[in-house]
Order: sequence, then structure tokens, then C-alpha cells
Amino acid sequence: MCGITGYISPEDKNGPAMLEALHHRGPDHTGNYSAQIGDHKVYLGHKRLSIIDLSVNGHQPMKNADGSVILVYNGEVYNFQELKQTYLKGQSFHSHTDTEVILKLYELKGIGFLELLNGDFAISILDTRTNKLHLIRDRMGVKPLYFYSNGSELLFGSEIKSILAGGVSARLNTACLRQYFTFKYVPENNTLFKDIYRLPPAHYLTYDFDTGSITTHAYWKPQSRSDYQNLSMKESGALLYELLEDACRIRLVADVPVGTFFSGGLDSSIIAHFLKGNSKIDHYCAVKDERDLKKEGTTSDSFYAQKLAREWELNLHLLPIGGEQLSPDLIRETVRYNDDIIADGSQIPSYLITRQAAEKSTVILSGMGADELFLGYAGHQLLLLDQHLNHLPDSMIKPLFRYFASLNVGKGSFKAYKRYLQKLGNYNSYGTERFAMYNIVGDFESSVRILNSGPESMTPFLASYFPEGEDPFEGLIRFEWNNFLVKNLHYTDRMSMANSVENRVPFLDHRIVELAFNMKRTYKLSNKGVSKRILKDTFAPHLPDYITRRRKAGFGMPLRSLLSEKQHLDKLLDIEFFDNFNEFSVEEIKLVIEQHRKGTKDNSALIYALITFQEWYKMYID
Repeated sequence: MCGITGYISPEDKNGPAMLEALHHRGPDHTGNYSAQIGDHKVYLGHKRLSIIDLSVNGHQPMKNADGSVILVYNGEVYNFQELKQTYLKGQSFHSHTDTEVILKLYELKGIGFLELLNGDFAISILDTRTNKLHLIRDRMGVKPLYFYSNGSELLFGSEIKSILAGGVSARLNTACLRQYFTFKYVPENNTLFKDIYRLPPAHYLTYDFDTGSITTHAYWKPQSRSDYQNLSMKESGALLYELLEDACRIRLVADVPVGTFFSGGLDSSIIAHFLKGNSKIDHYCAVKDERDLKKEGTTSDSFYAQKLAREWELNLHLLPIGGEQLSPDLIRETVRYNDDIIADGSQIPSYLITRQAAEKSTVILSGMGADELFLGYAGHQLLLLDQHLNHLPDSMIKPLFRYFASLNVGKGSFKAYKRYLQKLGNYNSYGTERFAMYNIVGDFESSVRILNSGPESMTPFLASYFPEGEDPFEGLIRFEWNNFLVKNLHYTDRMSMANSVENRVPFLDHRIVELAFNMKRTYKLSNKGVSKRILKDTFAPHLPDYITRRRKAGFGMPLRSLLSEKQHLDKLLDIEFFDNFNEFSVEEIKLVIEQHRKGTKDNSALIYALITFQEWYKMYID
């Protein structure tokens, strides 16, 4: 993995500064290319993290034989050896990289070569034969790519900070503030920086030098396939096992050490199952303090991770996370790397784990994406429960919803269950937008209340994913792939690359995505509420019962407990800071904090979003 950046502009930009902003993504080599095409200056920059072919032959930018096509590239194409044998036999190569295979495939097939790739990538191709620049992002958006255009110029980069280093002013996109505080990130393809956008997954952008026009094109989306839809549960499981085994195998291709995020949960244990017996692989697990676990009402990942590691003789490394790690300095550090602002407690353990992993492993595999593909979140179960309960008479169901809404989620036993039942009670009176609210982290109504405009500004956006009359689980797939998965992939990339570690996600191999897309909902979430059913059934013969039957535990920091303690909150959040904005209601922010400390609502995610926004604004905008 690497960092890429560049620009097309009538005047010179600070290309070296744009590159230096990405140094953490590629400390092994710096390369650049400059040219004049018509009235425009063109610059391509590359920061290399050497993964495959560590020699100078793999350096970028890489050119074709006559120098007419120039490529910079971030990521990996996992099937490059197969593509090389199938399409490029007899051609001479000066390296053993997938980069050169991409370059030659483009020469051979043009932009249509994208349909052949199995990988995670962000690519820039300058073709001086056609006077076009292409920016390309992988199918699921595993690798990031941002761009800015004002009509006369185009700047792009793996991270927003490289675009800012090119001279683009950092301005707050106030139109997306409500989305940020609702979702704890900005969904879809906007960012909280005005006029800076994400290139959508499975799209390429083309800049035409002859016309000055910019166009974007989708090149893939999962399709309905009758051969998949007619598979039985057992047949689907057998194919899933085969595809996952191959997805893990090809993601081990590297000339550097490989490790895994290992929680002892279902997803990471499935990956570890395929790596058993490989003594060269290290596994990394976060350990929460017992006091925090009790206050959170959650279970311990490390207990299961250590038990399975002993049984399978895995090289396991443990990392403590808790109050000492939730410091202002560490929050600022994660915000600095995560310029596309995200408020997720999971990014801190991701940062800490990859910082430790970097001492031994340059590539790390993650179970990211399995919950979205196979309906593994509690919000999915809430949606199913909503569908069951709303068939009951109002005389029975309305008192039950009122009881759920009155639950004190911060006190007593079964806190995690009460948090979700309270959501069910709070949101059942909404329209189809409630299906999104069940799956949003934190309390929707608290999130919209802290800003000086009502919830009506968000509900049309949420409802647009769930048209009346459609199976809400169909809308949920679109909603999570376009939103929650975007957030998870971004913080995972940003925190790992902050430590010059490449993250790979076997579950998001596009072959597995297409299979999951075509599966019946009951294969993923049974009518009795068993989540990730097909994963549990398929891997039951290969994993211990204490893994397949264990309760799901969150990966993130213990924010609920830490942010209910005044000493932690006072050193992290400056409430008066928000008096500087017309958009915020400070009184409502104080109420949100009071409700969280009393335990009547779980507002930890929202409070953390306020802390993160405060640090982000001071760092990038102020």
C-alpha cells in the first residue's frame, strides 16, 4: 500500500508538500512526474510502502515502454499473477510487481481492464495518447481517494491533507454537520471539508484535457444471479467456505511479514482458521479492563482470543485499552491522521494495535465487512423484531414500546440489551426511516437536538433508502454499504497507514460480496434472530462452540464508562467552544451530557463526536 497524489492546474502547485503530507503511507520511496499538457501543469506523486518486489524496480510513477502512459497506484491486485499468465504471456517485465501488470493490462484493454481486477486499489493513470487522466477506486472502497475541482483545476490524493497541502483552503462544510453528528461521520461521498469529495467506490473519474471536462462512471455493482439465488443453505455455505479460503490465501501474497487483527470473535477466528499452522503470522488483540467491561455491560474479546490462541498455538500479542489510552494527545493524533473526520471509538485500538504490529508485521488482515454482508449487528436484529412486533394489535404493542423507551440503559444488568430495546421504543413511531435509526450508532434524537434545526432535515435522507412496500432488509443493505461500511473502511485504512501498515479485508473480496448479495435474508439472519447464520453453520465444524456461540463484543474503546466520568470528560471536551457556532445549541449539549452521566440514555458516541469535531476544527479549519 502507498499514498498517491497529484494535480492538473494552469499553475504550479506545491507537489512536494502534497507528497510529504502522505509520508506515513509510504516511507520507503518517494517518486513524482511532471509535465505540461496544453495550458495545464500536470503532477503525479507517489509514496511507496514496499509490499511486493521490494527492489527499485517497483518504484513509481511507473511508465510504459514509450513513456506515453504513466501510473501511480495505492493498494494491491491479488490476482495479478493469474492475469499476467492469462493476458500478458510473452511480454517482457522489468519487475515482479502487480503495478506493472496493471500498466500493461491498461495498454492492452483500456479502461475496461478494471473488470478483471480482484483487489483493493486507488489508481491514477495519465494517458498522453488520449489526453486523459483517470482516477480509479476499487469496488468496495477499501482504499481511499479524494478530489477537489473548481472548474480550472483538479487536485487529488489518498488523504485530504495532501489536497490541502496543494493550496486548497480548508473550509467547513456546514451543510453536512447534521449528517456528521447523526452518523458520527459524513456518509456517502461528501466530506466535512467544503468542495472536497470522495471518489465513490467502483467508480472512475476521467479528466479530458481537450475539453476540460470531468466525468465519473460506475464500472461495477453486485448483480442478481439466478445460479446463486437457487443455492440451498448447504450449497451456499460450501461455496462461501471455498471463496473465503481463496480470499485469505491470495491476501497473504507479500514479500513482508503478515499479521491479523484477532479478537476471538467469529470473523477474525474464521480468518485465523485458514492461517492455522503458519508460525510466521502474528495475531494482535486489544484487552479491555474488567472494570470498564462491567460498566459497559459487554464481554471480553481477549478471554476468547487467548483461549483459542492456546488451542491453535497462534502467536498472540495483547494490547491494553482503557482510560489511560483515551487521552487528549491520542485523540488529536488519530484526528490528525483521520482528516476525513470520523468519531468511532474503534479507531483508537486500531491505531494502537497497528502501531505495535508495525514492529513485526507490515500487512495485517481484518474481519471488516462480515457484519455488513451477513447481518451481524444488533440493529439488524432490531429491524427483524420490529417486523415481528408490528404484526401485533396496537393494544398490545404500544404499551410494550412505551416500556422499552423508559428503560434506564446505564443502570443495572443487561445494559447492552436495554440500549437496543430503548431504540425500538423511541423510534417505532417514525416511518420507514426508523429502519436506519436502529442501525445508527447512538441515539438519533439526541444527535439532531444539539444542532439548531429539527430532525426533519435528516429523516428524508434516511427514508430514501427504505421506499414504502419494499423489503426493509433490501434498503438496509444499500444503507449500510453506502454509509456504515464507508466509515469502517476509512478509519481502518487511516489508522493502519498512520503506522505504515497495510490492511487487507478478505470478507470484502468482490466474489464474496456478490454471493452475499444474492443470499436469502434467512441464510444471513434467521427468523429467530440468529445473526450471521451461514457463517456460524458453515464454520461450526472448524471452530469451537465458545467462538460460534459467544455473544458479540464491540471492538472500540469503552467510551460509555469513560465518558460518564467527570474527570475524563472535563479534560476532553470544552463545551464553551461550541458557543462560537450559530449551528450548535450549548444547552442541548449540556443536556446530552447530563442524560449520559445519569444513565437514562447512552450518548457516549455523540459526546465522542463532539470531542472529535472540536479537535478536528482546531487542527484543520480554525
